[in-house]
Amino acid sequence: MDKNIVNVAEIEEKSQIYGPGTRFVIWVQGCTLGCKGCWNVEMQPLTPKNIIDVDELTYRILKTRGIEGITLLGGEPLMQSYPLLSLVEKVKKNRLTVMLYTGYELEEINDESSIKLINMSDIIIPGRYIHSKRSTYLRWRGSTNQAIIFNNKKYESIYKKEIEENNAEIHIKKMGK
Repeated sequence: MDKNIVNVAEIEEKSQIYGPGTRFVIWVQGCTLGCKGCWNVEMQPLTPKNIIDVDELTYRILKTRGIEGITLLGGEPLMQSYPLLSLVEKVKKNRLTVMLYTGYELEEINDESSIKLINMSDIIIPGRYIHSKRSTYLRWRGSTNQAIIFNNKKYESIYKKEIEENNAEIHIKKMGK
């Protein structure tokens, strides 16, 4: 895929359940992992959904007031590592944090842009969703095999002080959807 465009399934400009603080959340389109019980099956097809230029997406993020950072999930973000790396470089220059979900285990990741994206992320949630290990008591994760990896010590110390809990958030968009 082009380094300057992201195939986006959905955007939520302000959310408080996909990482610490208020976050700009981007669900990417496309995933070939096929996790049984996946919550985002509609985001698996490798078809164009909302093609957005990295600069346009960066602008939307930076004009959103009151956010602490961005969260990337999907779909599978590492399938679009080139454009997402470009996006992350731009938002990090503006002192925003990055939380990244990936269905891959860290040991499976070997391409340069994905490794850089992992290294630039403040929090990483790696691992496939395993339906038989599902838990509704996990913060930020869907199954017990998934870890929380902190590249940012600030978040690690805050997380250790908080009780493990899972939250729900409801957004009503235009036309009641």
